[in-house]
Amino acid sequence: MKNDEKKPIYCTYHDAPGHHFYGHPESPDRVRPMQAWLDSPPYPDIKWLDFEPAQEGDVTLIHRMALLQGLKEACQLGPHEFEPSPSYVTEESYQEALKAVGATLAISRRILNEGSGRGFAIVRPPGHHAEPQESMGFCLFNNIAIAAADAVASGMERVAIIDFDAHHGNGTEAAFWETPEVGYMSTHERNLYPGTGGLRSAPHALGRIINIPLPPFSGKSVFSAIFDRIASPWLSEFQAEMLLVSAGFDPHFSDPLTTLTLDTAGFFEITRQLVTLSEAHCQGRILFVLEGGYDSVALKDNIHACLAGLCGEQDFTDNYGPAPAERSDMGSLIYDLIDLHHLKEF
Repeated sequence: MKNDEKKPIYCTYHDAPGHHFYGHPESPDRVRPMQAWLDSPPYPDIKWLDFEPAQEGDVTLIHRMALLQGLKEACQLGPHEFEPSPSYVTEESYQEALKAVGATLAISRRILNEGSGRGFAIVRPPGHHAEPQESMGFCLFNNIAIAAADAVASGMERVAIIDFDAHHGNGTEAAFWETPEVGYMSTHERNLYPGTGGLRSAPHALGRIINIPLPPFSGKSVFSAIFDRIASPWLSEFQAEMLLVSAGFDPHFSDPLTTLTLDTAGFFEITRQLVTLSEAHCQGRILFVLEGGYDSVALKDNIHACLAGLCGEQDFTDNYGPAPAERSDMGSLIYDLIDLHHLKEF
C-alpha cells in the first residue's frame, strides 16, 4: 500500500473489566497493555471507533434466544464456572459480551458502508467456540459469526472467515454448517480442544468449509504455504466479497496452552498475505477480530505486528524474537487439501 493510498485502519478496544474470574487465563490482563494505544496509537493511520453494546436482535442472528436467557440467569448467580473448558460468568458478563459484539459490528458496518476498508476489533470475551445454542471454550457470544451474518443480512452475497487460532472454531463452523453464503477455513493444532475440525469432518461442504489440523511445531513457513496455495484459490473460487479473520494468537511459541511455533514476525507476514488476498479477492474488505492468546507480552507484540501489516508499516515490537524451532515439512497435506476441496492452483 503506497503512502498516498493509505486509508484509516478502523479499530475498537474493549477489555471487558467486569468479565474477570480470579486465576482464569481469559482475563482483562490479556489486553490491558494495549489500552495506552487509545491515546497514542502505534501508527497514525489507526482510527478508534466509538461503539454501543449490540442489540439482542443482532446476537440472535446466530444464537438462540434460549442461550441469551440462560446467560442472563447464570450471571444473576454471580461469578462461577458454568462448563468444563472452563468458561465462566460474573454479574457483568452478559453486558460485557454485548459490548464485544457491538465493538466488532462497529467496524464491519463501517467497512460495509464505505465499500472497502481494513480493521481490527481488539475485544474480549472471545467468540469462535460459542455455538448457536451453547457458550463454551471461554466464549459467550460469537463475535465474528454475528458480524458475518450481519454482513449477509446487509446484502453481501459471499463472506469468508479465516481462523488462525490454535484451536478449531467449532462455534463458527456450527453457525454456518448449512449456510452457502459463508465460507470458513480454519488452521488449528490437531488434537487440541475442542477436538473438532478434522480434515474430512465437513464432507457436505467441500470447497466451502476447509479444516486444516496441523501437527505441533508448525511454523510460519507452513502457514505461509497454506495461505498461498489453499486460501488464495479458495477465496477466488468462493467469490468472497469480504474477509473476516478470527485472529487467535495462541499459535505463538510462548503461549502456555499450545505447541505451535509461530513467532511475531510470522504474524506480521500472515497479515500481509491476508491483506493482499483481501485486495485481490474481497474488494479490500478485511476485519480482524481477536480470539485467543494467553501470553500478554506476546499478545501485545503480535497485535502490534498485525496492525503494522494492516497499516502498510514495517516496524513493530518483538520481545521474544524468532521461534526456537519450527516444522516446515507439511508432507502431503497441501496436496490432500487441494484434491479434497477441488482447488485450482494458480
